[in-house]
Amino acid sequence: MAVVGGIAEAMADQIRAALEGHGWDFQVEPKWVINPTPPTVDVMPGDTSTESSESGAMGETAVDMADGLWYTVRARVAPNDYSAGQEILYELLSPDSELSIVQALYDDPTLGGAAADVSFDSARGFLPFPTVDGGSFHIGVTWRFLVLPAFS
Repeated sequence: MAVVGGIAEAMADQIRAALEGHGWDFQVEPKWVINPTPPTVDVMPGDTSTESSESGAMGETAVDMADGLWYTVRARVAPNDYSAGQEILYELLSPDSELSIVQALYDDPTLGGAAADVSFDSARGFLPFPTVDGGSFHIGVTWRFLVLPAFS
């Protein structure tokens, strides 16, 4: 598998392993999930722009040198039980939670050998994500990570 897809797969595997066994049946995929079965976490190549980044010169230099890749991790829940769904999102956002997305990726920043390093850049919380048919929405959170691929 190509580097970009391989890293997304490794990130999804690591997140999936961290979320298992905590009472929720998460759908975790290394691709953009168009019709999610919430709670859903998807991992995808991120926006290559560094304009909104607060990561400073290190992140910008890594991307400029073409060896750093941005990834977006997105979590979505259904609005039908908005209270429970938002509790899940709080857990995924919280750095001290067993469900922390950031901690899941920091537990092995090499992603099982697919990366030299993973660095958390930013999070955007509690956003509406319209469904494909436009008739409803999901509540979600996104995280942005800079991944330095491991080249051998």
